[in-house]
Amino acid sequence: MGAIKLNPIKMAEITFQIQGTSPLIVHAWSEKAKRMMRMTPAERKKVLKVARNPEREAAETTYKTTSGKFGIPAMAFKSSLITVAHKDIGLEKTLLKKSMFVICEDANGVIPFSNKPKERVREDMVRVGMGSTDIRYRTEYTGWKIKVTVRVSYDALNEHDIANLVNLAGFGAGLCEWRPQKGGDFGRFEIDTNKEFKIKLLGG
Repeated sequence: MGAIKLNPIKMAEITFQIQGTSPLIVHAWSEKAKRMMRMTPAERKKVLKVARNPEREAAETTYKTTSGKFGIPAMAFKSSLITVAHKDIGLEKTLLKKSMFVICEDANGVIPFSNKPKERVREDMVRVGMGSTDIRYRTEYTGWKIKVTVRVSYDALNEHDIANLVNLAGFGAGLCEWRPQKGGDFGRFEIDTNKEFKIKLLGG
């Protein structure tokens, strides 16, 4: 049997910065919420109720890197782009799923903010379970920016495809809580044209 010849995969890494065009609301699962979910209904009834601390509750539901920097999940960004991909624009969802990967070296899978956005604690009424309501304290960021690097199959996707998808996703899908995809107006974004759009070809 002769040696197998592998055709090289032509890839590229594309780096750019996005900037928020509306505030970003985050709501990660807190450790307290995870503990409560692991409990049985009987165990949850025995948990003593204590006075709520809005600042602490909001801080517990932020996304943080292993080094403690705030940001967003890398998969949330990819999901936003997949949401707006469609065959009518020449980019099917299945193509994007297998031809683009968001580079994130953080063990928590979080891409940190590339600036220091303004933040505040929100108090919102939310529906829980079968029509009941509760108060949630969450962090809202304004003026946020994030530097993103994606690796793509350059035979399937190029920098123009990615740029158009990013702006389309930023307008119609958004990120995190109350985003356009879920009927809200938060978490919208666009490419920051003040930062260089970098393309690095890899192999192929």
